[in-house]
Order: sequence, then C-alpha cells, then structure tokens
Amino acid sequence: MTGDRMKFPKINFKIPKLSVKMPKIKLPKIKSPKNLIPAVVAVIAVAIIAAFIWGKTTETGKAFMDKLPEKANLFLQDTVGKIPLLSRFVKKKAEEAPVEEMPEEKILVKAYKAARRDFEDSLPSLGTIKGYREMNLKFEINGVVDSINFREGEEIREGDIIASLDQYDALLKLKYAQLELDKTKKLFEIGSIIKSKLEQSELEYESAKSDLDKTYLYAPRDGVLGTRDAEVGEFVTSNDKVVTLIDDTDVFAEIGVIERDIGKVKVGQNAKVFVDAYPDTEFKGKVDNVSPVVEGRSRTQGVKIRVRNTKRLLLPGMFARVLADIYSKENAIVIPNTALNKDEQGYITFVIHKTEPEEKETPEEEEGFAEEIGEPGTVEARPIIFEYRSSDFSVIKEGLEEGELVVVETQEKLQDKMNVIITEVQEQFL
Repeated sequence: MTGDRMKFPKINFKIPKLSVKMPKIKLPKIKSPKNLIPAVVAVIAVAIIAAFIWGKTTETGKAFMDKLPEKANLFLQDTVGKIPLLSRFVKKKAEEAPVEEMPEEKILVKAYKAARRDFEDSLPSLGTIKGYREMNLKFEINGVVDSINFREGEEIREGDIIASLDQYDALLKLKYAQLELDKTKKLFEIGSIIKSKLEQSELEYESAKSDLDKTYLYAPRDGVLGTRDAEVGEFVTSNDKVVTLIDDTDVFAEIGVIERDIGKVKVGQNAKVFVDAYPDTEFKGKVDNVSPVVEGRSRTQGVKIRVRNTKRLLLPGMFARVLADIYSKENAIVIPNTALNKDEQGYITFVIHKTEPEEKETPEEEEGFAEEIGEPGTVEARPIIFEYRSSDFSVIKEGLEEGELVVVETQEKLQDKMNVIITEVQEQFL
C-alpha cells in the first residue's frame, strides 16, 4: 500500500437549526428636540446636587469647592439653597460667615441757634392817598353858573363862597315879595286885613330871600378844593356836582387786603406809609376802618389807614406803599420756617445735641481729613407749638428753649436719633 493514499470514508454531520425569538423593544419616537430639554435639565440638576453634597461631605470635595471661582461657588449655593432638604447646608454656611458692620453715614446739616428777641411782622400792600373827608358840593336849586371863585387845590375856610348862579330871577322874586310885604303891613295897621294875611306875606318874603341865598355855594368847613365839574355859563341842577371839598388835615391810605390775609388786619393796628414824593419820609398811621365785605372783582377787603397830615405833604391821589404792623412780641423765641416739619400729629423740629468727635486710631485714617467738616451731633425729633407764623419765621410757644440748635437745611430726610455733622450755624435772621 506504499505510495497509495489512505482513503477515509465520508461522514456527513447535520447540525440542527436553532431558532431563538428575541422580544421586540419599542423605542419612543422623538418628535422634536425640545422633548429632550426636561431630561437634560434633570440630569444637570442631579449632577449639581451630587457635586454639592460631595463638596460638603468629603475632604476632597471641600478642597475642590474652595478652589472654585467665587461666582461659581455662589451659583451652587444659590441653586441648592432653593431645595428644602439641602438648604440647611447653605444656611449653616451663611451663619458661619462673619458679618461686616458698615459704618453709619453721617448727614451734613445747617443749623440755626434759637435766641430771644423782639419780633415784628408787617403786611405790605399798595394803595392810594385819599382825603379824610371828601364831600361833593352841589347847588340846592337849578340855574346857570354865573361865577366860580376858586382854583383846583386851593385852600378855603368855612363860609367862603365857592361859586354862584345867575341871580336875576331870584332878585325879581325877592323884590316882588318885599313890595307885597310892605303893602300888607300898611293894610294890617289900618285894620283892613287880618293877621294871617300879614304872616303869609312875611313867609313869601323869607322864601324869596332863601332862594336868593341858594344861588351861592358856600364851603361847609375848612379844606382843599379838588377837581371842579362845572364851568361858567353851564346849566346845573341840584343833582350835579360842582366841586369836591377835601379835608386834608388827616388823610386815608386806602389799601386792599387779599383773602388769605383778611384775618391779620384789625382796627387800631399801627402802620407805616411811604410815598414816592418823599422816599425818605415815614408817615405813621393807624388802621381806622376795615370793610365788612370782600369786593367781587378784586377779591380784596378794603382797609383805611388814617394818617395825620398837618404839613399837608400827602395829597389825595398819591400812590402809597403801606406796611401794616399785624404782629409784635417782645422777648420771643423765633426760628425760620425751614426748621419746621409737618407730621401726622402736628409740627416737629429736629434739635441737634452735640457729641464728642471719635478719636482716630492710626495716622493712616486721618489722611484726606486735614480739616474737620464740622461738629458731630445727634438729632432729636421734637414736637413744637408755634404762637404765630409769618411767611418766613415762626414764634415758638412751646417745645424749644433759648440756645438750642435746630436743623434748617439738609440734603437727606432726617429721622429721630440720626447722626449728623454741623456744617454751619446761623444766629441772626433780621
């Protein structure tokens, strides 16, 4: 069998087929990438929480947290602090952190030093000089003006004849009455008429005589004549004004007081009157009359101030400036109105109590403060009651003593017990 190949019989193996059925897994269909956002956020949140817990409970984590930037560390604490179960870690950390006390800021203020002094308040007003008495003179009967015996502004005495009417008719009537009276007397003497006829004639004569006398216009008192309203040859009636008689030994300064100040002016108050003709002269007067009504158009109350005018310097029609003394008090405590503050209970003022300045610990702290800004102090919100209040100042009745400092100007709103720096102290207001 040398050289011959050994032949092996062919063996056929049939491997049976195994069929395994795998279960089908249905994956969710992602319709849009937006559906992944909640899952991603949840994963990030879990990672942040795990990192925070790791950083708080392990030494390696604490070392890692300390190396994080400050903003990242604050972000982690703020995020985890909103979770109720983990917020205690953040609170504990916050409690352990030292709190730095901020120095209290001192407010700069200007002060006024209260002092006792005499106080007066005047009400300024504008007006016109008028005669103390002004009378419109008229004839008692109708007639034609025959003569005018005066010039405007001329001084006259009581009884002077100012003007006269044409007397022709009056003289005729008087002459006729005189003749009738003479005839009646003769008849009465011989017994031809009764006494009543004689008396009638006497009355007619007196009437004619009176009519003649009425053709004269007499001055009823001393004074100055104003503008005349009639001329020679003009026919006038008993209703026509011929001239105005002015009594200028005293004059009135008539002013109008606005509604806001009506209650301040009273009869008997002193006043000062000034006119442009005599700018350096002060004429003293008193409130003589206050009108009981307010005029409709001007909404003012008429006030008359009587001024003595013995030198006849003040002429009716002059423009006048008046200062009425509406309030005065001696030895009063007065403060500016800027020191008053209104609250729910009334008025308060901030009284300054001075304090000792704090000592500087090191020279470095004094750099930049070569000069002191002012004296330090603490304010007290004190209620006050004022007796009188003008447009600028108030007279204090209760709540303030002489020499105390009150705040009159500040750039910030003050409250009780605040610290302040006094930059200026005012002591005079007049």
